[in-house]
Amino acid sequence: MIQSIAIEVDFPLIFILDDWEFNVAKLTRQEIEEQIRVNGTTLSFVGQDLSGLDLSTLELSGSNFSGADLSGANLSGAQVREADLSEANLENANLSAANLSGSRLIGAKLTGSVLSETYLLKANLAGVDLSGVNMAKSKLDEANLSETILKAVNLDRAYLMRANLSGTNLSQANLSQANFKDADLGNADLSQANMRAVFAEGANFSGAILSDATLAQATFRRATYDEQTQWPAGFDPGEAGAVSKKKKKWFGLF
Repeated sequence: MIQSIAIEVDFPLIFILDDWEFNVAKLTRQEIEEQIRVNGTTLSFVGQDLSGLDLSTLELSGSNFSGADLSGANLSGAQVREADLSEANLENANLSAANLSGSRLIGAKLTGSVLSETYLLKANLAGVDLSGVNMAKSKLDEANLSETILKAVNLDRAYLMRANLSGTNLSQANLSQANFKDADLGNADLSQANMRAVFAEGANFSGAILSDATLAQATFRRATYDEQTQWPAGFDPGEAGAVSKKKKKWFGLF
């Protein structure tokens, strides 16, 4: 006959269970590779702890990483296209040469991350703080970077053609040889930015602040600006090929 035995403990058992569940829930690379093999690349990692994992070169396009902890993870060379990374923690993550084109990163934490040579075509990074992040040679064509904080970011030789950078803080950023063709930089803060040899043909600088920016060898052909645009002292935008957008005057009929 089996007798039941009551055991008294000095701490809540739920804490042990919670800790046990937490440890079990943390996936390994091998387990993720098996999930990809069985279920394909569109996986759900919502709220998962993936911190520090080596996910380099994996095909994870279309997956949901919203709210996941990817801090310190290695995603270099990974395919993460059309993925949901909103509210994800990507601090100190290595995303170099990864493909995040079309992905949603609103609310993501990217402090200390590496985004050099990363593909972010048509990605949504609106309002994200990327201060000081290395994004050299990254591809951000048609990306949404409106109201994004890019202070002191390194965008050396990056591509941002037709990107939305309206209201973005790019002060003290390194934008040397970056391509801003037809990009929207309306009301952006570019003060003290290094814009040496920038290609900004057709870009919109209405209301932008470029005071103390370095503009040597920069191309502004067909770029537009208005009376609110602040240029560096002594710089003549007209001579550089930029076109002033003057406010239309309306005359009433009497």
